[in-house]
Amino acid sequence: MSGSSIITPISTKTRRWKKITAAILTGIFVLWLGFVIFMWRAMHKPPEDFARVMSHMPWEVFLIVPFEALWTKARAGTLNMGDSAPDFSLLKLDKTDTVHFSEINKTQPVVMIFGSYT
Repeated sequence: MSGSSIITPISTKTRRWKKITAAILTGIFVLWLGFVIFMWRAMHKPPEDFARVMSHMPWEVFLIVPFEALWTKARAGTLNMGDSAPDFSLLKLDKTDTVHFSEINKTQPVVMIFGSYT
């Protein structure tokens, strides 16, 4: 026997299955990517619109979409430590008038606490 190796061609049936599998996996990836982009855009909408989208989603969505990472980036905001808080207005509890943050902040320091006291 000589040192030559015998090269056997890959059967056409095996090649066909590899092409079909690659096409199916590519299609699934494109659909997943489109869905992730849809979710990313929904997360950048106002909370009411995002809630409307999420109310139609099954819980399995959280298994296939990197939800926490997308949410953290989408809602990160642009404020940094030391930046002035954005101006906003709130209705008084007795609903007689509105209070503007910028007016209060001019006269005294303001501490805002977000949380629950229950």
